[in-house]
Amino acid sequence: MKREFSSTSEENQPSSSSCIDKRRQEGKIRLAVVSGFFSTVGSLFGKFAGGAEANSISGLLLKGVLLVLMVTSNTVGCTFFVKALNASGSSLPCTITSAATSYICSAFAGSLIFNESTSLTWWCGISFVILGLLLISRTPSKDDYVPSSKKSKSQ
Repeated sequence: MKREFSSTSEENQPSSSSCIDKRRQEGKIRLAVVSGFFSTVGSLFGKFAGGAEANSISGLLLKGVLLVLMVTSNTVGCTFFVKALNASGSSLPCTITSAATSYICSAFAGSLIFNESTSLTWWCGISFVILGLLLISRTPSKDDYVPSSKKSKSQ
């Protein structure tokens, strides 16, 4: 006995390709966020290495370890960034995501570790960057497409 499936039930279900595309989008954004985080950590190690005194062997050793940690952190960050670029169709969302993450992490690190303060203007600016990130990284769906109402010359 053969079963017949109605096409309406298939139309109401979300397609598996759209779910996969959504997961890929989230995956590349996560990779870019991790990349931004590691770039901030690398910057912190660089700042600590620059402030370390090299008057003794232990100071020189500390400075060397911090520099190696900086290079390692930046290398890991670059690796995640390249993976995000490979997963993405465009480099723009990955670049903006990584930069925005780095800005925010730098602000929190500066505030928590170095007692730096940020102004309200700075936070408004970074909010606009994040808003731009959300607008740019949003992929339009087929429902967002509006066909052109222009008529051809023959009509």
